[in-house]
Amino acid sequence: MSYILHLGHQPTDISGVAGSLSTVAAGFEETLDVNGIRFNGSRTLAAPFAVGFPAPVGDMWLGFRYVPPNNDSESITQSNAGFLEFFDAENVRIAQVRPLTSTNRYHAEAHGDTVEQGSSSYFAPNGQAQWVDVRLSVGAEITIEFYVDGVLQSTATAANTGGKGKPVQVVFTNVGLHGTSQNRTWYYAHVAVLDGVSTIGRRFVRRIPNAIASFNEMVGSIDALSDSDIATRVASTTAGQRMSFSLTGPTGPATVSAIAGVHLKQIAQAGTDGPDATAGFLRMGGVNHDATPVTVPDLAPVPVYSSWAINPADASPWSDLTLPNEVGILSA
Repeated sequence: MSYILHLGHQPTDISGVAGSLSTVAAGFEETLDVNGIRFNGSRTLAAPFAVGFPAPVGDMWLGFRYVPPNNDSESITQSNAGFLEFFDAENVRIAQVRPLTSTNRYHAEAHGDTVEQGSSSYFAPNGQAQWVDVRLSVGAEITIEFYVDGVLQSTATAANTGGKGKPVQVVFTNVGLHGTSQNRTWYYAHVAVLDGVSTIGRRFVRRIPNAIASFNEMVGSIDALSDSDIATRVASTTAGQRMSFSLTGPTGPATVSAIAGVHLKQIAQAGTDGPDATAGFLRMGGVNHDATPVTVPDLAPVPVYSSWAINPADASPWSDLTLPNEVGILSA
């Protein structure tokens, strides 16, 4: 089973960002993706967006790239300022990272039996890109840890005898963050949510289908898989059908310490008849390496992740020389 709960910042990945994508270079890492989420407006602008995901088995880790507003970022002037809020399956807030006017800093808060707020060492730098990571642990206690560029900035713990559940949604509250300027710009990109695996220092390269390769057994064009439109799809009428393709897009940083895994993401939905499960596969040296199929609902499309921690061809660690050139989807 994949430890990936969520990957991506495209409108097909998360709600509330349609129309906000930008190719301005400041907003994202060009070795990882081709765009970022851009906001522009006054300090009172409220532009929340949300990321939903299955409840983790272990601790939830959230990671993303953040560029704070580019004017007067040292001053937090709105009492309702909000950055991140975490909710359980009952839509109960269990934690947040909250900017405070009293300190001009972002503080971790755990919402258990009581609300406990941690001290903070984090001043958001003016328009400076950084990587944000949050660990959220929910059990007999709720503990939240807030990191920036790998350094712990704020933490809080509250008792949870009331039994609040594990997180299934994070809301980027995105309101009243800083300053007095009426023309401020800020960015988010490269959003990842992992189950029991730290996001600190971990980066994900997004590539998309390019051209049909060995298999083209499904109904519809490969363009439907790469156009970022959830309404355009390919379909399978019989279990066992495959579609495989080459990939295009960024190829990652020039230097990496290790490649932790290869992940294939689909957004899939069952039909009224035919197969109701799907899987990703890698094709290497003329051999298909299939992931375990996942049954998908017919009510609405859901993300499906297939992961390979090591090279399935020979059980060796991944390297930039052994990454697959052909991947695909399989109905089951």
